[in-house]
Amino acid sequence: MNVSRLFISVERLEAWTAEGRALFEGDRMTLTELNRMFAMAPAVCFVTATGQDHDPYDLVGRVKSKAALESMGAEQFANSVIYNDTAYDVIDGFIGEPIP
Repeated sequence: MNVSRLFISVERLEAWTAEGRALFEGDRMTLTELNRMFAMAPAVCFVTATGQDHDPYDLVGRVKSKAALESMGAEQFANSVIYNDTAYDVIDGFIGEPIP
């Protein structure tokens, strides 16, 4: 089975952990039903450009690691990211890279 990388929100990860569907230890998550392990890195998913009718930086729908945000010069405040002069609503979570 070929499993690609995935974005998982903090909320979903907490729910899956509570339901016993996932185990999260350190920077590793195991999906118990599939017995698949992922290396997890903090990330955000861009949802909307706040107060704008367009997305000047084409970030909506994209996932960026916290390290990528830092290198872009973007700043996160709770569920918002400020990039240049634009505020975005984001979902906090993780990028999961499959571990063979």
